[in-house]
Amino acid sequence: MDNNVTGFSRRGFLKTGSGIMAGLMIPPSVKGLLLKEKAFIHVDVNEIRGIIAPEVYGQFIEHLGRAIYGGIFDASTNSFRRDVLSEVKKLNTPLMRYPGGTVTKIYHWKDGIGPADKRPVRRNLIWGGEDSNHFGTDEFMQYSAEIGAAPFLTVNMNTGTAEEASDWVEYCNANGNSYFATLRKTNGHAAPYNVKYWGLGNEEAAKEDAGLLQSPDDYIKKAWYFAKLMKLQDPDIRLVLVGDNDDWNRKVLTEMHPVCDFISLHLYAGTQPGKPASLFSSIASMEKRIEETAKLIHELAPEKVEHFNKWYRFPCRQKPVKIALDEWGIWESGGTGDYGLEVKYNWNHALGVATFFNIFHRHADIIGMATWAQTVNVLAPIMTDKDRLYLQTIFYPMMMYRNLCGDKSVGVKVEGPSFEGNPSLDVSATIGGETLTLAIVNRDPQQDIDISLNKNGNWKVYVLNAPGIAEENTFGKDVVQQRESSMKGAVYTAPAHSISFLQIKL
Repeated sequence: MDNNVTGFSRRGFLKTGSGIMAGLMIPPSVKGLLLKEKAFIHVDVNEIRGIIAPEVYGQFIEHLGRAIYGGIFDASTNSFRRDVLSEVKKLNTPLMRYPGGTVTKIYHWKDGIGPADKRPVRRNLIWGGEDSNHFGTDEFMQYSAEIGAAPFLTVNMNTGTAEEASDWVEYCNANGNSYFATLRKTNGHAAPYNVKYWGLGNEEAAKEDAGLLQSPDDYIKKAWYFAKLMKLQDPDIRLVLVGDNDDWNRKVLTEMHPVCDFISLHLYAGTQPGKPASLFSSIASMEKRIEETAKLIHELAPEKVEHFNKWYRFPCRQKPVKIALDEWGIWESGGTGDYGLEVKYNWNHALGVATFFNIFHRHADIIGMATWAQTVNVLAPIMTDKDRLYLQTIFYPMMMYRNLCGDKSVGVKVEGPSFEGNPSLDVSATIGGETLTLAIVNRDPQQDIDISLNKNGNWKVYVLNAPGIAEENTFGKDVVQQRESSMKGAVYTAPAHSISFLQIKL
């Protein structure tokens, strides 16, 4: 296994080489000509922006390409790849979405239960090839349990039926002696899985997909039926409804907000050829999309449902509607594998991932979950071949944000320079226990930035960086540099193209 990562903890932060110094990033002949930029960060620990749902650090696997077979699952042995599992655990992800994705439009969960050699082989009409169904519901539940993640299942609303979806809820969550609860026990799983999160379809508005529900009216009519039968099986499940543009979302929220715990947004950023900074403009447009959807939710979905007919025989939602970013990521052209989805990520992409996490923190009041699409091989932080793996650059901010940032988002204001139309710095501030954490992304590819902080004291500093924004990892090569240090005072120099975490006791 060719990678250099060991387990992460606050005390045992990885140390590689001599750390990150600005001199590694810019040739001395150039560095001497550059003056450090100045910036100011003001944190208001009394301005609570929201509680950060741990589910914003979620992941996603789909029956697509080498995401499952050849990724997390070894088809030759019908077992999990232990090397991959070890690395996935380091992400400490609290949520895992399955089985899709677009493939849900043709996926039938009953094909993937029972003895593996008795399961039918199906053609994957969406992504090509054949699916042995050797990885199915019970394997997914076991995998989620091993990595400590809550399972999140998406049902087939197109070639599947509401009864089939209801049966799936029974199989996963029912106790007692009903048919599908007994079948689960027969398959070796006595205790219910208690799956909390269920998605009603996936990207149903997409005209190109093999779906039936491309108009919001059609979707709403069918989604109500699915919601009823599924909630009658387990009234405590939480439903993720498909979102799309504002017109679609307005109709779905108006008609279904009493049972809509989350409305889904799928956000993929990208880079214009030869313009690395365009990635951050793309991500900024994603943040605007979140803000627009938040306005619709506040307008159309009251925090508390006042009137809900008792003859539904299940309760309405008990919490305010949130956004589920149940697919997000960076999707670039030029990849390999099926549909060109095995994309290599450079260090600039890692800065983009860090920016996304800061956005999730800033909008903690409205974002209830987020699942990166996907975990292994497909637009993924982990890449494999038959016997080896390596961690892409984006793996590191995923791990660090999850392990270092607090659960409470607080107010932060940034004054500083810009480059190519984007703010150089992107910052979030969180509190966990008695520790304040500043997550500072310096996205400028050349300039170090001297930052004045309104908090003075003893700081712990963790830094991620690479020799340049175009650097990539591959088998046997890891360009990501990591440093842990301490700092006293109220001025911090953020190295060019770096991700810094500053922690101080309150």
